[in-house]
Amino acid sequence: MQHALVLGMKVIVAVAATLLGASAQAADVQESDADAPMLLKLSQGLGESIANGHLLLELRPRYARITETAKPETTAVWTIRSTVGWQTAPYHDVRVTAQYIYTGIIGPSQLNDDPGQFFSSPYPLLPDPPHSGVNQLYADYNGIAATRIRLGRQILRIDDQRFISDVDFRQTPQVFDGATLITNVLPETEIQLGEYRRVRGVLGDLDKLRLHILHAAWNPLPGHTLAAYGYWHDQADTGAQTGFSNNAQRIIGAHAEGGIDATVVGEGWRWLYYLAYARQNHIGDGDARIKAGYFRVGGGLSSAFGGVRVDHEVKGSDHGVYAFQTPLTDYYAFNGWALQFTSTPPQGLRDTWLTARGHIDKLEGSIEVHRFRSDFGGLALGHEFDAALVYSLLPNLQVKLQLARFKAGEGASRKNDVDKTWLALAYIY
Repeated sequence: MQHALVLGMKVIVAVAATLLGASAQAADVQESDADAPMLLKLSQGLGESIANGHLLLELRPRYARITETAKPETTAVWTIRSTVGWQTAPYHDVRVTAQYIYTGIIGPSQLNDDPGQFFSSPYPLLPDPPHSGVNQLYADYNGIAATRIRLGRQILRIDDQRFISDVDFRQTPQVFDGATLITNVLPETEIQLGEYRRVRGVLGDLDKLRLHILHAAWNPLPGHTLAAYGYWHDQADTGAQTGFSNNAQRIIGAHAEGGIDATVVGEGWRWLYYLAYARQNHIGDGDARIKAGYFRVGGGLSSAFGGVRVDHEVKGSDHGVYAFQTPLTDYYAFNGWALQFTSTPPQGLRDTWLTARGHIDKLEGSIEVHRFRSDFGGLALGHEFDAALVYSLLPNLQVKLQLARFKAGEGASRKNDVDKTWLALAYIY
């Protein structure tokens, strides 16, 4: 592992120097025939940009224990995420970020980390296989007022990550190769455009895709947001288990969210609201049966000390033939941490859940309680209880204990109760 990190750091420094050199040459193309002092000045500028940058470091060892009633064995294993990188200081309005990742297994292990053996392996699936390589490598250009252009391999987190995410809970995050433009030139408005041609998934596989995003958010009043978006995901195999040979699709939707002072409850409390609607249809060579709707409504109370809310989400079904899919989502932020609905069943999914959060000094706690039913047919698919405790040892060092308990319902196609427990130490520099 140490050798891999050292090698990765050498690669990062070399690539950062190369990219900065290329940007500087483009900026100074008219001075390409300048004399030696100009070249020396250019070299010094590149060196200062790298030297005045800062280190990026993350270490996350994690223990996972998983039992399932459909599997005779128990998965119990330590894994680790380690990333090291460097972000340069701006030079000619360009800043380069390069990051190397190593994920692996610590100590002896008996597990299944291959989804292809989901049914054949006696062990519950833990999708954290070993992986090493470039995690992020991009250049930011900030030479246009109130605008940032990012080119390269990058993390995407849009809105609450319901449709586009890096799935940060997994030891190997999901990253995209492409270009992103974010601008705030309009008052109280942010517009994001993006085009991406490759995705590295949480298993470390690099796949081709054509993903286009358009997202616009407007703050009509402080604490309130209106957003509209379109995501065009042209990829035959998106990972969604629909049974279709081509799952190319688009999502068009909008949402509103915000908060209102709840002085009747007490000082510092706010009423929260959330409302969203979207449609999914096929594009390109995608199967013509791809058509479904999405709806979510929620609300609650929040303060500096914690809060409670209730949400209801519908990933709709077209008469049991196809259901709304979210293949690029943050699976752990929605529909339970036990990951029983990474692909929406053809009958669709209705998830009603309660969330409660609070903290005392350095200790934070949260719980979620879910009830799952199908959108088509009203089948009882199960219920789930999730809980987490996070203690901050230092500002950048946390210990996390999380658990998920899922019990399948009478209408579930696969009767499988799942218990998952995680214990992690997370350090970020």
